[in-house]
Amino acid sequence: MRDVLLAFGLAAAIFLSFLAQEFIPPIALAAGARVLLVPVFFCYGACVLPFPAMLGLALFAGFLSDFTALQVVTNAPEMTDLDVIRTFTGSVELSAGWSILLFVASGMICQGLRPLVLRGQWWLPPLMTAGTTLAYLAFQFLGITLRRFETGGLYWSETVAWRIVAPSLLAAALALLVVLIAEFLPGAHERRKRREF
Repeated sequence: MRDVLLAFGLAAAIFLSFLAQEFIPPIALAAGARVLLVPVFFCYGACVLPFPAMLGLALFAGFLSDFTALQVVTNAPEMTDLDVIRTFTGSVELSAGWSILLFVASGMICQGLRPLVLRGQWWLPPLMTAGTTLAYLAFQFLGITLRRFETGGLYWSETVAWRIVAPSLLAAALALLVVLIAEFLPGAHERRKRREF
């Protein structure tokens, strides 16, 4: 029952973090990097919850990630009727579903580390959070870059590196904070002793 409540609580935290991270301004010292909160709660849940709950969180976080980052590129307008109807043709830069696969793959790695986390290895969720955030941003960058520059150019700069690495490090620090808060909640040690692997 506690796992179900924790899963619903983390799903609510993931939803609220999507809303909150839209209002957090870019970090000027890190070349305009954004703070990502979703991997923090997802990786913590994936490291402490059973497999079905992790899979539900991965589907939920991936679905919301896909549709909050969905961007349709509009091509030149086509005239269908004189001055009455304008039809725009467009294409989606990143296909829906790719981040679901990424969250599922990351969650499966977290599930392999779950026994260690439940035994007190507190440093694993922040490490997985950093890796998940890094992979998410790197795949997003590659997908957009390869879509926009179909002629074979791959754009890379120091700004791109900052916008991929800085959010990963910030997410790891926030995940460490979440793990420490969860560790000091009443009954955390008793729950760990009663768990069966």
